[in-house]
Amino acid sequence: MEFLVVFSAALAAENLFFARAFDFGNMSRINRDPKKLLIYGGLSTAILTVAGFIAYGVNRLIWGTALYNYISGLAHLMVLVLVYCGAYFLMEKYAPKLFENLGKYLPYAAFNCATLGSLLLSAKDVELDSLGKALSYHLGAGVGFTMALLLLWSLRHRLSSCNAPKSFRGLPLQLITAGLIALALVGLTGNQLPA
Repeated sequence: MEFLVVFSAALAAENLFFARAFDFGNMSRINRDPKKLLIYGGLSTAILTVAGFIAYGVNRLIWGTALYNYISGLAHLMVLVLVYCGAYFLMEKYAPKLFENLGKYLPYAAFNCATLGSLLLSAKDVELDSLGKALSYHLGAGVGFTMALLLLWSLRHRLSSCNAPKSFRGLPLQLITAGLIALALVGLTGNQLPA
């Protein structure tokens, strides 16, 4: 039951895009097609979940050392690099057709602010004391990130057909709308911004 609570908290209230403002830059590059957004979000979720599994072990290994605060970020970045390299070479060698279709999204999905930010946030969260909770957090964070991308894609299409003043068309209106959604989601946590 608590795994479902952690998953839903990462999915909605701790949404990496709206509550923590991670990764607006990559969204604008591939925001043209919902199929591409789903591929990008699925790859990000898969990489985040695998990296979260490995990062949990690395975090438990270095926890309590005198240099933990200094090497934690570097250790999680190295885990992310290893997962990316592993996914890249495994897809290239054993699934060349899949690599041909998805290989161009792999660097964006692995090295974005949402992926690394989720790893670093979970390392600092003392409530994620078991592997199952950590995995459900990373899975929920990836699914929530994908849902946020799809929501913003649909908003972009709806806002493109509205009659807004010329100075608000495009990105300014998208940012205002994303800010309003972020305020609504932050309201779910009791008006407390996450630390």
